[in-house]
Amino acid sequence: MSVGVRRLTVLGEFKPFGLIAEALDGKPADNVTDKYDYFLFDPEVARERDESGEQHPSGSAFSDRSDHELFIRGSRIIWTIGSRVFKRFTLPSPIIKVCWCRLGNMAEALLCVLQIESLTIYNTSGEVVSITLPRTIASIWSLPFGLLLQQAAEVHSPTHSPFSCSSPLLGVRDVHRRRRETSHSPQHNLNFLSGSDYNCKGDTGSISSHLILKDPLEEPQLAFIEERGKLNIMKEFDERTIWTSDQIPLMASYNKGKMQHSVWVAEAVNSNLELADSSSADVVPAGVLPKQFSFCRIWQGKGAQTAACKVSMYLLIFVSFE
Repeated sequence: MSVGVRRLTVLGEFKPFGLIAEALDGKPADNVTDKYDYFLFDPEVARERDESGEQHPSGSAFSDRSDHELFIRGSRIIWTIGSRVFKRFTLPSPIIKVCWCRLGNMAEALLCVLQIESLTIYNTSGEVVSITLPRTIASIWSLPFGLLLQQAAEVHSPTHSPFSCSSPLLGVRDVHRRRRETSHSPQHNLNFLSGSDYNCKGDTGSISSHLILKDPLEEPQLAFIEERGKLNIMKEFDERTIWTSDQIPLMASYNKGKMQHSVWVAEAVNSNLELADSSSADVVPAGVLPKQFSFCRIWQGKGAQTAACKVSMYLLIFVSFE
């Protein structure tokens, strides 16, 4: 054997513990899809953070150093710790994607669950916020400052009404105070107002392909692209997000048509920047722009496999540097 080469031995096929927990629950075979998803995560992800950024235990479950697993099938989620079921979640419709995220300056981690027409958000103590989505969201991704929502390309259809862009924000208030006021109810339902309720200048073609949710009690914000010192509303519907980080403001995407990978950095919009055209200015109300976020492409590469390897190296360097 040459220097630096190690032999690998297959110990056996890995199966998520959620399959065992599901079997013990006696799942109905005729009502469950064969497809399932799962991911392991470090319990540190779900710990509360104080103002200094340090994490603190939020229950005895987080002192267990066993692997934490989220198992997703159909409309159910099983959260296991080692070989023990910690929590179960059952939702009213099939689940598209699940991720952990910290919204805005909130100390606690939130479990964000995307469904066809809604986004359900759980905190670790069991409180629930259910958000109705007026248009199709293809995927959700965690960023350091909030949740990235990627809209499906079908938003170009005139049958879809845009997110309200001039309606008053639902959550210009202290989130923790709101929780205390509504702590008697285990679930809160929020509906994002559609464009038919508030007239917005511009048409559905001005809708952003990517939205940022900073607070479960506020509407998602439009995302912008910064190019040559100017801002355009982000309309990159063909750029499918393939990776983000909840620690550093980076996003990687892949455009299948162009066979092109890209790496983007996200940051708060600089109020000194100007919108690229007047139609964009009509869409964004005065005073809102400084609160928005923009993406700037910092790398791109052609070719599916070769570029993907370069993306991995690029991101590895960034994460290691942090």
